[in-house]
Amino acid sequence: MKLHVIWKSSLKALLKNRRRSILTMLGIVIGIASVITILSLGRGFERYTIRSLTQTDSKEIIKEVWFTPTGNTSSNIDFFQEIDLQQVKNIDGVKDARFPVAEQTTLYKDVNIKGKSKNLAIELADMSGQQLLDGRDLTTSDNELKNRVAVVDEVTAKKFYPDPKKAIGYGVEVDGQLFKIVGVFKKDDSSTSGLTFGGSSNIYIPRETYKSYFPNQKGQRYSIEVVVKEGAPAKDVMQKVVEHLETAGTMRSFGEYQTFDVGDEANGISKVLSILTYFISAIAGISLLIAGVGVMNMMYISVSERTKEIGIRRALGATQRDIKWQFLLEGITLSVTGGIVGYLFGMVTAVIISTFLPFSVAPDLFTIVISLGVSTFIGVIFSLMPAAAAARKDLIDILK
Repeated sequence: MKLHVIWKSSLKALLKNRRRSILTMLGIVIGIASVITILSLGRGFERYTIRSLTQTDSKEIIKEVWFTPTGNTSSNIDFFQEIDLQQVKNIDGVKDARFPVAEQTTLYKDVNIKGKSKNLAIELADMSGQQLLDGRDLTTSDNELKNRVAVVDEVTAKKFYPDPKKAIGYGVEVDGQLFKIVGVFKKDDSSTSGLTFGGSSNIYIPRETYKSYFPNQKGQRYSIEVVVKEGAPAKDVMQKVVEHLETAGTMRSFGEYQTFDVGDEANGISKVLSILTYFISAIAGISLLIAGVGVMNMMYISVSERTKEIGIRRALGATQRDIKWQFLLEGITLSVTGGIVGYLFGMVTAVIISTFLPFSVAPDLFTIVISLGVSTFIGVIFSLMPAAAAARKDLIDILK
């Protein structure tokens, strides 16, 4: 018997018991809808998070190259010069290169305390926010009145005074201007070793005071922003930039050049979000096992109720294979139909929920494959045993 003829017979049998078929299918619809809703929202949030990390307002692919000094290099000089910028612009795959435009918050300068000079990290701030050992923190009044005061860390104070608390009241000289030490904050020896690029600061001074006494002070150049050409592999381009600077950069002898690829960080975040989404979906998918048991139960009932029909079909020439395929197709049709309805219901639910969230969801091939694949799998697995039981029925026993 042809397969499409068997399928038509299966469909008629399902329509004959519409109510039971719909109730059995309902479990599959709810299970698939739950999984699709979670997957769609999870993948939408994943795309939103990655896009937020990797895209700028201008939609340009912008990477940044930093210079990290390895010795006690004076930071009164720029780490990047105009010649470095021009050389980077000429590298294949680079659309443009520029110095970051941002308000200066951290400076690396030679500071003079008690006649001793040391290169330290200075933070321009409204207040330090550090745990104080003695004295007071910077205040709003210090910024408003442009007071020349400073808060230094314990390790720095120890280098100039046996007791760091005795540093209070003395001065630190920064670019010819004397700042009075008003507080000492706690800091471990391991976190300070002269100039520590990217580390916590050694001295805090009022932001507005610095702007007032050094109005023409330009921001020091610690990095270069590289705009990658559209279509060019950003990772390869940045590797070329770093390799060129290591060979011809003006500060190559005093440290190393590094680039931070947000894409690598984003990939790690993407994997974590994907794992979390799949885990929650797997929990929701437990309901599909219950739905599968419901399909199997319905098929066994159907087999027992249609014993006479099976006998008549066998007597008219239907083979065991035909009987098996008929019941198997009934289970598959039921499950796949439930999967399609569940997918549509799940997507509608996800779209409605996403209207209250900062990201949107959209149908994709992955969720379609999941819904159809899982529902087909349920139909085959949970209908196989009832179909086999129907095919094994002995014609003589049926006719007795």
